[in-house]
Amino acid sequence: MFKRMQSMQMQAVHCFRIVSPNQHEYRAIIALHNTNLGPALGGCRCLHYRHEQLAFDDAMRLAQGMSYKAALANVEQGGGKSVILLPSNVDLGDIEREFLFTWFGQCVESLAGQYITAMDVGTQVSDMDVVARETRHVASASNIGDPAESTALGVMVGIRAALDFNSSENIMNTAIRGKTFAIQGLGHVGWRVAKQLLNQGGKVIAADPDEEKCWQAQALGMEVVGINNILTQECDVLVPCALGGIINDDSALNLRCKILAGSANNQLSHDGIAEILNNRNILYAPDYIINAGGLIFAAMQYAQQGDRSLLELKIKQKIEGIYDTLIEIFKQAQSENKNINEVANALAVSRLECKHEIKRPNKGAVYDAA
Repeated sequence: MFKRMQSMQMQAVHCFRIVSPNQHEYRAIIALHNTNLGPALGGCRCLHYRHEQLAFDDAMRLAQGMSYKAALANVEQGGGKSVILLPSNVDLGDIEREFLFTWFGQCVESLAGQYITAMDVGTQVSDMDVVARETRHVASASNIGDPAESTALGVMVGIRAALDFNSSENIMNTAIRGKTFAIQGLGHVGWRVAKQLLNQGGKVIAADPDEEKCWQAQALGMEVVGINNILTQECDVLVPCALGGIINDDSALNLRCKILAGSANNQLSHDGIAEILNNRNILYAPDYIINAGGLIFAAMQYAQQGDRSLLELKIKQKIEGIYDTLIEIFKQAQSENKNINEVANALAVSRLECKHEIKRPNKGAVYDAA
């Protein structure tokens, strides 16, 4: 575990365990990647994992992504992530949510502000409200709001940047009208992005395992395909909005898109995929840049920066900055003949390294690593 932490440059990994009154064992991992820019902020995933090592890897990889995301979004937050491992014998519908998230809130509080939690896969606003009773270090409770709208706005800004940069006419504000978009996942963010693209005249091909969501998509005029076929659709922009790791050595060679730009975290199964995309002339908008709208929303709402009446405008303006960040990275990658992921990662690391000394996390009733 320590070697894995070192390879990912993790600052700390905290582990927690509790047994519920119903004798269910719950475990939680809070991974802190870097707090040079400020306290680590990152969502809490609540999932079944085949093996606990997968949960550790998930938490650490996502925490690293949050550090890079904060650095390139110019928000004063570090990168963190938490994972709650559900017992294999407990179905999602049978989770003791009140007990579980009360306990998790106490875990967060034990870190004395070094980690700020939020919603993620498997958690919802009502869960964060329970967490908020135990700690103030939560960024997506009811009093703050759902970050999905801001995440979707960032994805739209990123798609526009990629289309503009990729335009053969070399003009800005390339129209979405007439372009084809293949969207994998119609969840909170994907659904919003799909509707916006459709409303702006784009052709939308969508896939989701939820049949009801697919019926709704068809009713609006979207074309629906099977979840196993969405990655190979011929399109201008492939928009992954589900779980990560979907662009691997095999799928990368079968993509039929010009641009890869979506909200899913860790879309590339490993860094080498970026070189494959580059060689195939597929423009990649790094996921931790294009999906930073939710982080910007959560960080600024949590900090309540400035006059509340101006906060919404300030959040929107900072999200619009995703456009300039992507264009800068696209141009640098082109001029230096490097893949986009390499350039983006290097820029994020440079911003993390030039800031303050690392703020060491206070030790709670946890272990620093498993």
